[in-house]
Amino acid sequence: MTRDLGMKVKILLVDDHPMLRHGMSQAMAEQPNLALVSEISNASEALKLAEELKPDLIVMDLHLPDLSGIEATRKILHVQPAIKIIIFSSSATRSEVDKALQAGASGYVLKSGEVAELFHAIDRVMAGKLYLSPEVAQAVLEHYRNSLREEFEQSQPLLSKREKHLLRFVAEGRRNKEIAAQFAISIKTVEASRSRLMKKLGCSSSAELVRYAIREGIVAA
Repeated sequence: MTRDLGMKVKILLVDDHPMLRHGMSQAMAEQPNLALVSEISNASEALKLAEELKPDLIVMDLHLPDLSGIEATRKILHVQPAIKIIIFSSSATRSEVDKALQAGASGYVLKSGEVAELFHAIDRVMAGKLYLSPEVAQAVLEHYRNSLREEFEQSQPLLSKREKHLLRFVAEGRRNKEIAAQFAISIKTVEASRSRLMKKLGCSSSAELVRYAIREGIVAA
C-alpha cells in the first residue's frame, strides 16, 4: 500500500461479527500503511465516528443490526463525500450491488475472498478507482451485456409474418410478378408493400434488403 504523502490510510471498520473484526484488525495491523482508527458493530456508531474521526476509508458490512450498510453509506457520504466506502459483504445480488453503487460506495468486496483482495481493493479505491470483486464484476458485466442485447432486439423493427415472407421472396431474387402470384395480389400492391418494407427497415435498395434478410437469418447467405 502506498500513498503520495507517505501517510497511513485511516480506516474505520464496521461489522457486527466480533471474530471477523478481530481477524481484520490483526491483518490491518500488519500493513505498514494502514491505520485502523476504530472497529464498531453498528451503523449508528459509524455515522457518529465518521464525523468525529474523519477516516479516509470505511469498510462497511452490508447487513448491520440497526441500519443497512447501504443506507449508512448514503447518509455518511451526504455529509462527508470525500470519505471512500467499501461494502464488505457475504452476498452480492444484483439489486444489492446496484444500490451500493447508487449510494456512492467505491467498492464491493465479498467476504469469501482472501484478505489480500480487500487490501488490493483499498489500494484501488484510494487511488480513485472503483473496485468490484471478480464474481461481482462478472455478474455486472453479464447484466450489462444482456441489457445491450435486449436493447438491440427492442430497437429492431417487428415484421409481420406476411412482411417476412415478402422479404424472403425479395432476398431470393423473385420478381414482383412471381411474388404477386404467390400472395394472390396485384403487382402494384407488391410494389407498394415492397416500398413500405424498405422504409420500415431503413433500406434504400434491394441489395440492402438482401443483406438485412441474411443478417437476421431469414434467408441463408
